[in-house]
Amino acid sequence: MNNHEPGSHYRKVWVPVVLVFFLFVCCISPAGADDSATALGIIPGKSNIASLAFANAGTGAYYFKFDQTSGGGLNALHIASSSSSVTNYGDVTTTTGQSGTFYITDTGGRGYQDEAILLVAVKGNIPSDFSIHITSSGYSWTPTGAKDTPPSLSQVTYRSGAVDQTFTRSDFVYGSQTWKPAGNNAPSDYPLYYGQDTSDTTNTFKLMFVDLRAGPLGANGDIDTSALTDKGAIKVDYTIENLDTVAAFNTYAWNENTTQGKGISWANRLVGTGSSGYTVLGSGYKDRASEFPTVEGSAPVYHAPDTDFKADVTSGAAPLTVQFTDTTVQSVKTWAWDFGDGSTSTEKSPQHVYVKEGTYTVALSTANTQGLSTTKTQTGMITVTDSTGGNAAGTSSGGSSGGSSGGSSDDSGSTGYTDTHTGITYRVNFTANATSGVAPFPIQFNDFSEIPNSTSWAWDFTGDGQPESTLKNPSYIFRTAGNYSVNLTQTTSDGKVYFLLRSQYIRVLDMPSLDSDEGWISSDLPKNETNSSQADPEQTVAPTPKSTATDTGGSSPLGTKVAEVLFDSMVVVGVIGGGLFLWRKM
Repeated sequence: MNNHEPGSHYRKVWVPVVLVFFLFVCCISPAGADDSATALGIIPGKSNIASLAFANAGTGAYYFKFDQTSGGGLNALHIASSSSSVTNYGDVTTTTGQSGTFYITDTGGRGYQDEAILLVAVKGNIPSDFSIHITSSGYSWTPTGAKDTPPSLSQVTYRSGAVDQTFTRSDFVYGSQTWKPAGNNAPSDYPLYYGQDTSDTTNTFKLMFVDLRAGPLGANGDIDTSALTDKGAIKVDYTIENLDTVAAFNTYAWNENTTQGKGISWANRLVGTGSSGYTVLGSGYKDRASEFPTVEGSAPVYHAPDTDFKADVTSGAAPLTVQFTDTTVQSVKTWAWDFGDGSTSTEKSPQHVYVKEGTYTVALSTANTQGLSTTKTQTGMITVTDSTGGNAAGTSSGGSSGGSSGGSSDDSGSTGYTDTHTGITYRVNFTANATSGVAPFPIQFNDFSEIPNSTSWAWDFTGDGQPESTLKNPSYIFRTAGNYSVNLTQTTSDGKVYFLLRSQYIRVLDMPSLDSDEGWISSDLPKNETNSSQADPEQTVAPTPKSTATDTGGSSPLGTKVAEVLFDSMVVVGVIGGGLFLWRKM
């Protein structure tokens, strides 16, 4: 039967795009992926919605029509945990069962609903391996066309397995949001499960709609439902795989011709007397049933989050960059990180740089909207060893800024400056955002030293003993191929000098062979200049580049390099099929 509003169809369209001018490819960054590959976003309205996408309908869509003067639509349709009653007002169920059965019933005055719609809402980000299998069984018929006229017994057909389908993460195309459409019923953000606090913006869900391809029959119609399978209710069987949060089931009804018109104007109630719904708790919520009450009038009893986190690396040489990730499953509103080195953060999943060797204990405290918090401490989680470039700087009571006296060179083992009161040793230390790339190669250098009372910095990027920069964190463009040693010298307010020399620290490339793993690169040498092992980079400090080698694996931005290749008569570019080939005249 055709239950779709003319002119209001929704169709998912996949459009292949052929890029005939490959320069555009070089300038386009891939968009960040949502955890639902075909996400449509938040439902566009809370009352009337012209077109609604269904997970099991290739084309066409029903539409919402919650336009009754008083809101309405919450008295006739229910979700029940059993089908034993002829007049079945349903109930509220919370379960940890990852498979089970519930029923969709009708108690309205007409005694029928032409078609039932299942809303499945999953809390938070849905895992990539999540799946839910839905099987629906119930009665179906061709609408009579007469207003408010139920079908007769001879017109209905029982369909076992009317829907028998598995749905995955990509089918949850709506959200993230905290409410379900329910017309202008109070509250305006109508809850997805009984007892939900819809003002909690951390408690968001992704939504999927499924046409159950059957309609519930109730006791108020012309058919004696006591003799029908499941008393005329729709039976819904579900099996869920890999649910770590919460899944909530709701239902809607579509009708062809009623006093309220044509469309979806009915849903199960979730506020006040007569509420019904069905909620499944996943692995991260299996001990939190009290947060999802089932008794009318009862309030949720909340618990603090089960705080947990991980790090992408737990050991390495200083400066060690660590990406921390909060893996707490429950809703979290605030985060408080203690990295163990005196630094903190309130980000959800921060990145932190450890600049000094040692073993660090990391702690994370998370709090939910109710203000309940829990702290997770991982003792000795991060181990930082000495810098890969050496043991950092030693000391001197004087000497040139070029570092010819005092200090440390590479792996000399110098102890650096030691505070006689605390016993802490301070060393010169620095890093670069990249150490290998293609000329012209912009690099951002960062001083991570902890030399007390430092007043001046001198960076030598060319090995000539003369500083190219006196900034604390300079950027510099290496314009000629070669291997470069970098020396940082620091002078304190009392005249002491400390330095660190990292030999052959920067590698600048020209045009490599095609089987190189250096990525897309090109030559930037003048036509009359040849490569040499003793490179002579530009003797000025470059302004901070808008795009550094961090994004391009040590090369200039891809679009820039393509342009350089096209304007360099020494390079020929060919595109064959899906491959890109470079030839250089020798």
